[in-house]
Amino acid sequence: MNFLVILICLAINYLWLKDFDRFDDGWFFRFRCRMDNFTSGLVAKSNLGWLLAIVVLYAVPMLCLGAVLLATGDRAFGLPTMIVHIFVLLIAFDRTQPGKLASDFLDKWKAGDMEACVLYIQQELPGAEVPDIDNKEALSKYFRKQLVYRSFEKMFVMFFWYMVSGPMGILFCYVSYQLRDSHSEDQIDSQINFVALVIKFLEWIPIRLLAITFSLAGNFVKCFENVKNTFWDLGKNTDNSELLYSYAACALAGMAEVDRSTDDSSQEEGAGEVAEIEALLGLLERSQAIWLGMLALITIFGLQIF
Repeated sequence: MNFLVILICLAINYLWLKDFDRFDDGWFFRFRCRMDNFTSGLVAKSNLGWLLAIVVLYAVPMLCLGAVLLATGDRAFGLPTMIVHIFVLLIAFDRTQPGKLASDFLDKWKAGDMEACVLYIQQELPGAEVPDIDNKEALSKYFRKQLVYRSFEKMFVMFFWYMVSGPMGILFCYVSYQLRDSHSEDQIDSQINFVALVIKFLEWIPIRLLAITFSLAGNFVKCFENVKNTFWDLGKNTDNSELLYSYAACALAGMAEVDRSTDDSSQEEGAGEVAEIEALLGLLERSQAIWLGMLALITIFGLQIF
């Protein structure tokens, strides 16, 4: 059933949700504010109150989902359970396709509107400080890095943990990313560090599987060599977005080259960055196809991931 649910969700996400976000993540931010107010006294009174507050934020939605799954059970040939799985997965998936993100950005890039490019990145791919508007190469690299990491956390991480632990694992991942993105400026550092550690744990296996997939879908020798050199990296200061982008860059080595030194007047300014973004998008699409193929084999032959 898991593979069928993934296919249904991808189809719905592409056909129904591609132009309009019908799922609002704002519910979690409102929920978090209420829970923070509820547990504020415990946080102030106890040194480990911050940990209890985090546990509550994880426990409440997961207990609610567990109750719903228990209530649906195997009724109506499992159809209600499948609907719950689809609903949870759709909430966790990215409602904006990577191709849509890339095409919208490239439209502004080709028009030479760098200010619009920066505003688009700040709106759709928020993260670390966006490079200066005059540094086109750095701006393009920032977009590529954010694009590959967003695709990873919203798609490949969810694929992996759904196959391993079903909707409960998906909800756990979703809550973790929402906790990372919704913390306030005055939040306790211990909470921020704890959530960051949880995310590193959730991403450790998927990021290496995706890196191996990049090797198969791109420059195998160069990418796999990078994978071998960094396979056991789990340091506190390891930036997974940088690590993943380095894998993608190695996989694309020699596949998106543009001769920037040519004097041909027909050579468009910034064509190299455009080619690199398009090549990265192709790599992500091929990797998704490989993952779906592997998940299909797992489903057909009844294999267990663990």
